Amino acid sequence: MGTIVSLLLLLVFLALGFACARLRLIKFTDRTGRVFSVALYLLLFSMGLRLGQSRDVLSSLSLVGLLAASGTLFSCAGTVILQLALAPAYRRLDRLFAPSFVPSRPGFGKPLSGSRRARMLFHNLKKPLILLVLVVIGTVVGLFLPEIAWVRDGTVATWILYFLLFIIGIQMASGESDLSALMRQPSLLVVPLVTIAGTLLGSLGTLIFDGMTPGRALALGAGFGWYSLSGVLISNLGDPSLGAAAFLSNLLRETLAFLAIPLLRASGRCESGVGIAGATSMDVTLPVIEDAWGPGVIPLSVTHGVILSLLVPFLVPLFMSL
Repeated sequence: MGTIVSLLLLLVFLALGFACARLRLIKFTDRTGRVFSVALYLLLFSMGLRLGQSRDVLSSLSLVGLLAASGTLFSCAGTVILQLALAPAYRRLDRLFAPSFVPSRPGFGKPLSGSRRARMLFHNLKKPLILLVLVVIGTVVGLFLPEIAWVRDGTVATWILYFLLFIIGIQMASGESDLSALMRQPSLLVVPLVTIAGTLLGSLGTLIFDGMTPGRALALGAGFGWYSLSGVLISNLGDPSLGAAAFLSNLLRETLAFLAIPLLRASGRCESGVGIAGATSMDVTLPVIEDAWGPGVIPLSVTHGVILSLLVPFLVPLFMSL
């Protein structure tokens, strides 16, 4: 019952932000974006504080790291294998729905040089590294502080999360994505559905760890690369150890995507590269995807990221309730 109430509250704040933006009571601006960033930094710092206060989690930190790395490899492998296995079906969709679905043919545009790709990689990994450092600092501070009930039980983190979801709702309503138009192009929906299936099936590989249940394994993968939300959601639902693993696992997925996308270009199809990027295909990894397959892949990549991002706040609490 507690998980259901938590899920409903998350949806309420998300819907409230969406409604306020639609009613033009508030809009997403640069200032709102800066407030969001500050709140995100506070949220990750508070997550670290909670980890530092949870001595039992710290005692099994090596296991958390192993679970995170395994979760990344299993979920990414499941996604790539399933996307590549469905290549014949994608070729059929190319013929049925052209030109709404743009075939993935490498060779568009001018490829990035090695130095430019390295600068892009550093630029895109800079923010995740900052957030990781904030979690580490919070953990160290929490370790040396006396136990504080409202930190250990996640009260502060919960209210910061509600505030962030309110802003995310505003951002969703203020975006230019026309979901009704996407629904009229079913071919654009197939790739994210395959990513979801591949990620979740792959995540079940973490059942090899003692204490893992199907629900916890699915929740670990259901962040789809959105590390700053999935880890906190799981922690606030009562499992800070799994929350820490989810944060690291989804952070590693984004990093692995940067390294794997140029290699997956050799497959001749874009779906595996878009799939391994997960929710980040609409923003952080989009330049690398575009570099590998050209501007024709952008509509698919953005649609893919939007759909996965919309599902994270729903699927993670749902699987945690199983």
